[in-house]
Amino acid sequence: MTLKERLRFGLEHARRMTDKLLDEIQEPNDWLLRPAQNTNHAMWIAGHLAFTDNRFATMLDSPSAIDLNHLKDLFGKFSQPLDELSVYPSIEEVRELMRDRRQNFLRILDNCSEEDLEQPTPEGAPQFMPNLGLVFQMAAWHEPIHTGQLTIIHRILGNTPLADRPAVK
Repeated sequence: MTLKERLRFGLEHARRMTDKLLDEIQEPNDWLLRPAQNTNHAMWIAGHLAFTDNRFATMLDSPSAIDLNHLKDLFGKFSQPLDELSVYPSIEEVRELMRDRRQNFLRILDNCSEEDLEQPTPEGAPQFMPNLGLVFQMAAWHEPIHTGQLTIIHRILGNTPLADRPAVK
């Protein structure tokens, strides 16, 4: 398996797990459930993942990114989850934004050669992402951090752990 194939696998697998957890949140107000004070809820996590994929696209292929500045205070780095569903876009809009921004991010990966993955990131990129490949790798480990947070919400809502079920394909 090439590096590019491994990166794609990680990104796709992480998103399958996240989507499965989000699919099982049935009630709109459950999207605001927080396991403890000062933790994230599902709405913030979903929007943050979409916002982050778009931020990475800005770094790697700016013409493919969309203007999400209007969502920065809701989902950007250092934003804080709010406890009122009406301040957020609809659940359907956020889920669609997640799908669209991940598809775009994967298209960017598909358009990279193995050699491209070794190219330095543009000026202003965080130091811990010195090349394009590491941007994709960072995205592949960033999502599971938040998916882990979702698993707590998922269990509080009475769902069985995904690990106790047949493999998610």
